[in-house]
Amino acid sequence: MLSKNNSPQKGKNILTIILTVLLVAALGFIVYQNFIAQNNSVHEHESENGKQLYTCGMHPDIISDEPGNCPICEMKLTPIKNEEQDSGEKQVAYWVAPMDPNEIYDSPGKSKMGMDLVPVYENEISGSGVVKIDPVVQQNMNVRLSAIESKILSSSIVTNGVVTSDERSEFLITSRIAGWIEKLYVNFEGQSVSKGEKLLDIYSPELLAAQKEFLSSLRYKESIKNSGNAVLVKSGDELLTNSIKKLELLRMSAGDIESLMESKKVKDYTPLYSPANGIVMKKNIVEGEKIKTGEMLMHISDLSKLWVIADIYEHEISKVKLNSAVKLYPNSFTNKILNGTVSFIYPTLDEKTRTVKVRIDVKNSDLLLKPSMLVRVEIEGKSFDEMPVISEEAVIRSGMKNIAVLALGEGKFKPVEVELGNYSNGYYQVLKGLQPGSKVVSSAQFLIDSESSLKSAIKKFSSAEQPSDDKPMSEDHSDHITGSAENEYGVDSPLIRTGVIDVESIDENGDGKIYQCPMDWNILADEFQRCPVCEMKMKEYTIDEVKINLKKYDYKFKD
Repeated sequence: MLSKNNSPQKGKNILTIILTVLLVAALGFIVYQNFIAQNNSVHEHESENGKQLYTCGMHPDIISDEPGNCPICEMKLTPIKNEEQDSGEKQVAYWVAPMDPNEIYDSPGKSKMGMDLVPVYENEISGSGVVKIDPVVQQNMNVRLSAIESKILSSSIVTNGVVTSDERSEFLITSRIAGWIEKLYVNFEGQSVSKGEKLLDIYSPELLAAQKEFLSSLRYKESIKNSGNAVLVKSGDELLTNSIKKLELLRMSAGDIESLMESKKVKDYTPLYSPANGIVMKKNIVEGEKIKTGEMLMHISDLSKLWVIADIYEHEISKVKLNSAVKLYPNSFTNKILNGTVSFIYPTLDEKTRTVKVRIDVKNSDLLLKPSMLVRVEIEGKSFDEMPVISEEAVIRSGMKNIAVLALGEGKFKPVEVELGNYSNGYYQVLKGLQPGSKVVSSAQFLIDSESSLKSAIKKFSSAEQPSDDKPMSEDHSDHITGSAENEYGVDSPLIRTGVIDVESIDENGDGKIYQCPMDWNILADEFQRCPVCEMKMKEYTIDEVKINLKKYDYKFKD
């Protein structure tokens, strides 16, 4: 009976405990929310009153009203930029094509594909790779802009060339018999000769014997022609034919052989004649000199037609075609212009100069040009259509991609990928990525580090100490470039290593360990210190670990 009467009382006690716990929890939550609201209102009140607040770039929940270091990572706190809030209406930063975010416009309209452009608002650009730079910083960094404009690039190629003789118009005068130079009709190199003109007379016992053999064959044939013996007549004909061939092989002309057949008199000397009109380039003999079979006696070249060999770079090969018109400007004659045509494009590329040789035919009837002369060459290339073009210095080459830094106005910049076409006189055709009228950064100092990646080039935009609400383009610390420490960080410190880092030499105490900043990996010290840039505590690593870190973030070091 007692247990039955106590059951209701026990249930009431449990219910009372549960209600009490819920009430306490609710009161605690209300107190916590009130504390948070008061804390936020304090910060807002401080911000509204113009008091500067500071935060940690790695831990944004850390907020302080005084400068100092982050209590978690020891990184230097940075000031929070406080901008006045507008009425809440979204502000359009720029317009993009819905199918290609790199197709950017300043005003609404249609994309290349005919689709309506999509607005990008100010509060959306933090995650789109846009960087914001204070005007003062822009001036200090010498940011220079250039406009994308449509024009027809010059297709002409200007280079230098060397005059050479036409290999098809060169002749070597050699002797097929041994003997002596009895008479020389060419007295000096450079002398002009005509086709068929006598060059020299050769006295050769071998040729005399061949002539006598020919006359003997001729007499034998005449003696047996009436014998009635067909075999003898045939043998006489064959003997005479062989004698004639022997004289021809010894370079006796057909006219001289016919004259010998009529006169029946042996000639003591054999003449050699010029095979073409030309200039005697070399003369290797004098009168009375003994010569050998096959010896080169003279070199004759027809200089009325010449070649010019010019070198063009491999990126210009697409502009050149056979029979392209060429203008030649000899260095020796300032007011003289000669015309030529491209007759041959050589099939090989010079690995050292990265050039291809082009052969140009040019007439030289007045012998104005001389072999080995230098001439300026202007080749008329293939015609180009009018297209948007970008300055060569405005293109950042990151290996696989070509990047341009687009200026959006109001200090905002965005890297965009561009597809490039033909190149001429410092400009590339823009096939994709930029529109006429767009402005891009063309300051050379942003682009000279050819070994860095795109992040390395863009790092210079965000390296200034001016605070900004825009999200950095990258939090990957591999984007440090190996350049001037002062220009990169705004800090001059011997701990900032540039160029090819000699890790071994930093370990002065020889313990095999050195200190490295985990934010800026090229900041190294032999003893414990704070980073001169971010003021974080530098961490101790072995030399091998330091090299691994440097390699991971694309720094150069001695192995």
